[in-house]
Amino acid sequence: MNESKPVQRNSSRTLVVAAVALLIVIAIAGIVLAGRSGAPTPAAASTGAAAPAATTQPEANGPTSGPNEVVFAPGSDKLPVQSSESIASFSEGARGVGGMVRMTARYLTGENKARDLELAKSRTSAVRHALQSNGLKAEQMQVELVEMPAGALNAKDANRVEMALR
Repeated sequence: MNESKPVQRNSSRTLVVAAVALLIVIAIAGIVLAGRSGAPTPAAASTGAAAPAATTQPEANGPTSGPNEVVFAPGSDKLPVQSSESIASFSEGARGVGGMVRMTARYLTGENKARDLELAKSRTSAVRHALQSNGLKAEQMQVELVEMPAGALNAKDANRVEMALR
């Protein structure tokens, strides 16, 4: 009498392999989606505040600036009038805390890379002068220009200089 035993399957091993495969797929999907939408900026991450949603239509009075940013009009390096209050309040906080102020501007890689880089430099220079006129010293400031791949920035991010305390 030959009794054949039924094949035993290791269901726990199969379950573990399936769970690991699912985690890998979710991680890859998260990385791909994060690359498309852009990563949070260091200034937004350090303050813990969510960035306001970008609008596709410019506001009637020009671009608005948040507490740690200056949003310029497209193609312009002139400091918006609306930014003076946010720069003054940021300067006051920076003087009280001390430390370094990092200004970050992003520009696109592409056919207009040189023009966009010069515009980013001009914008950070305008913000630097405004911060200096509000009592910060040049030695307290750093400029970071971040090159982004073409199509990686929305209109607001492409026209923004962020300010962060270090």
